[in-house]
Amino acid sequence: MNKPSISIIVPVYNVEPYVEECIQSVLAQSYKDIELILVNDGSTDGSGDICRKYENSGNVCYIEQENLGVTAARRRGVEEAKGEWIMFVDSDDLLMPESISGLMEVCEPADIVIAGNQGFANLNKLPDYLNRLCYLEMQYARELSASPCAKLFRRCLFDEKTLSFPKQINRGEDYLMNLMLAVNNQKDVCVYKHQIYYVRENMTSTRHTFPFTLDYMLELSRRGDDIVKDFIPSDVFLCQRAKQRFYFFKEALGDTNFQSDSHHPFVKDVKHCMDEAGVWKPIDRWLLSVSSPWAVKTVWNLRRGLMRLEHPSMVLRDFKRITQGMHLKK
Repeated sequence: MNKPSISIIVPVYNVEPYVEECIQSVLAQSYKDIELILVNDGSTDGSGDICRKYENSGNVCYIEQENLGVTAARRRGVEEAKGEWIMFVDSDDLLMPESISGLMEVCEPADIVIAGNQGFANLNKLPDYLNRLCYLEMQYARELSASPCAKLFRRCLFDEKTLSFPKQINRGEDYLMNLMLAVNNQKDVCVYKHQIYYVRENMTSTRHTFPFTLDYMLELSRRGDDIVKDFIPSDVFLCQRAKQRFYFFKEALGDTNFQSDSHHPFVKDVKHCMDEAGVWKPIDRWLLSVSSPWAVKTVWNLRRGLMRLEHPSMVLRDFKRITQGMHLKK
């Protein structure tokens, strides 16, 4: 095939019920100057058989490798990619039909385009273009979606370090990849304020089966520090680091049913970072100072209530999330 504009990389691992619809959502794009790269990362179900049905299509490349993890699968896809642009799609999700055409209409001034991703933060409050440093700071602090999906990356941003994380970093690896790409990026980031991507709830996915523990969050957050610390002004770094730490702490509570330990190195690290940044709230200190699941959950719910008193718009957001969830279940 001729050199395509966009290479769409789909890592595949044991997603037999989902992968065919994913493939079809890519091939059904109104924008046709694409290649689809399917990287079968050692699947043991029928995922490979489904992918092989498409490998003789003119714009589909099918690759098999032993199970090396999603980062290695994405890296292999990037290595094989012929397009000027790189896009990632998870094999249990779907692209909207006009996704690529919409991105291609706005991409040219930028090297990174971010777009709407069902289930993640709304982009409408952002400007049409984000300053590259602002984008890096927001990615680091987890103020933007860390998903690799619903984003378009210029191929030249990828280097030997971008996808070099070990296999044991098998959740949150997309966060680190986004930081690497943001560091390499030298242009303003384009914000495409349309939903182009649909996330399906696959209860066997890593997001649902690999919990964020305090130990894991300590390693993940420090890896993030190492990537960005030389590229963000020191005063901003302290503030964004505190936000990042507290975000990861809340993620760990949600994943482990409010299991905490006020003496754990990560919890102590969160306290230290918030002290250095001077961003303490009494309720946050209280949350970090209790350990039993009952006490943590009680303080957590109290914190949620106080936040909604301070920000009534959060109540409306909660209501919308509940009604959308009810609609999807129908």
